[in-house]
Amino acid sequence: EVARRIAHEIKNPLTPIQLSTERILRLLERMGNETPPVDLLKSVGDSARLIGREVATLKTLVDEFTAFARFPASKPAPVQINDILLDALKVFDGRLNEIALRRDLAADLPIVQADSEQMKRVLVNLIDNAAEALERSLRKEIWVRSTLSPDRDLVEIIIEDSGPGIPPEDKERLFLPYFSTKRSGTGLGLAIVNRIITEHHGTIRVEENFPTGTKFVIELPVDHALVSNAEEA
Repeated sequence: EVARRIAHEIKNPLTPIQLSTERILRLLERMGNETPPVDLLKSVGDSARLIGREVATLKTLVDEFTAFARFPASKPAPVQINDILLDALKVFDGRLNEIALRRDLAADLPIVQADSEQMKRVLVNLIDNAAEALERSLRKEIWVRSTLSPDRDLVEIIIEDSGPGIPPEDKERLFLPYFSTKRSGTGLGLAIVNRIITEHHGTIRVEENFPTGTKFVIELPVDHALVSNAEEA
């Protein structure tokens, strides 16, 4: 299934690249040794720009596929999850025009074992997706929360947006490779997110946010050995 989808995604931009190249060659053959008129130069320029865009799409697709297929092994270390959240939030300083990015981080959360860079990638991806979902929304808010679920010994990270939400029929396929609800998406972002969370022995799920929007909930297990050592110290 993954091979079929990657072949399909690669084939899509190849068609306009081929057609644009053939158009350029036909136009040049008609000209011969004559000085090219302005309209010919414009057509060649338009085709060249289209080729550039499609090649960039291919590069992004191949880069993400490589990241998914040869994903580096996580290197978990004792971390405070709020530190990773704050680091991810810094990425969006001054970037989210007209979007209110709010935080509600619980104090004194227990230590978890996590690869800081990979977890930061997860959070940046989810916040970025939430920002895209808000493009046509009147109310533009993203909430980033952290909390402790003491009855289950889990640290929870919650990313909420006030966008239009995700159709119920798409929720089950959301984390599958090459499934995307965005026209320009490669369909690998959330698959990589799911893979990272799974390697951290955690879970991620998507829920409806109220009154509108989408909520992603990540649950990571508390490291009891580190908590016990900290209490003894």
